[in-house]
Amino acid sequence: MTGRALWFEAVRTPSIREEPVPSPGLDQLTVKSIASLVSPGTEMQVYRGEISPETDLGLETCQGSFAFPVKYAYQLVGDVVEAGAEVPFEAGDRVFARHPHQDLLTMRYDPDLVFAMPSELDPETATFANLADVALNAMLDVPIRIGDVVVSFGYGIVGAFCAQFAALTAEHLIVVDPLATRREMALANGADQAVTPEDALDTVLEATSGRGADVAIEVSSSTRALQTAIEATGQEGTILTVSYYGSRPVTLTLAPEFHFRRHRIVSSQVSSLGSGLQPRWDFPRRFDTVLAHLPHLNVEKMISHRFSLADAPDAYRLIDEDPSSTFGVIIDYEAAS
Repeated sequence: MTGRALWFEAVRTPSIREEPVPSPGLDQLTVKSIASLVSPGTEMQVYRGEISPETDLGLETCQGSFAFPVKYAYQLVGDVVEAGAEVPFEAGDRVFARHPHQDLLTMRYDPDLVFAMPSELDPETATFANLADVALNAMLDVPIRIGDVVVSFGYGIVGAFCAQFAALTAEHLIVVDPLATRREMALANGADQAVTPEDALDTVLEATSGRGADVAIEVSSSTRALQTAIEATGQEGTILTVSYYGSRPVTLTLAPEFHFRRHRIVSSQVSSLGSGLQPRWDFPRRFDTVLAHLPHLNVEKMISHRFSLADAPDAYRLIDEDPSSTFGVIIDYEAAS
């Protein structure tokens, strides 16, 4: 068997390669893909060559290195074609796989890499589960208390999920994004206010009578937003950084706010569970929680474009050159090339 996979050959040079797909061993399964989602954060940093070449790929399903070429992505939904005797799936089961974009693939079964999908969950909606998992992990790292004022910087896909989760308990939620279309979406999805980056600090101070936010969430990948988050956060408040900045340098002015207000800056990274959670949480529990919430997170409104696998290189060019026109970009393996 052979499959077609998307590789990044060099900076801004994606291609489709044909490669062999072996029959599954005892602990492996073969999956026929239905849809996968382009990550507008990490994948675009790979596309632009913004990740240090020495960085570990992090997933055994990825290949190559960030020095290029590299096969890298992690949110795909498909149906099991065949499974080894030690795999708890059988032909016809629908699964989510942390695997790069590929139309037919064989991978090792691991409960942290492959998850059963509810039959009633739309497969395109299911491709968003990994990014919703990133947002849920952030909420586990920094819980939002009842009565908190929260300011969230960036309303991309992960930012939208963070904001919707935060809105479940926040007293007042302010979303910051430079794009008017995304601010409108934030208001429709439960934000109390949605403002431009230029208005963020004044809006937070006005909403809190000068006290500052209890929690600031930085999920825009903008270093300037991280600086504003520090300035907008109140005494002993928390700045939650979900963004991954890759190899870009980050320069911050920490005085006086960070020092005198005794801020905490917390990093949230989806590949590990925060300290103190491990006795009660594992990756499957976190993912099951995401699947329970996903139908209520307005995912269908997040899909802006669909591309066939053959045309997938055009998806990256579009996101790179015209990000304001894109949101959730799906690779549809059943679409005609």
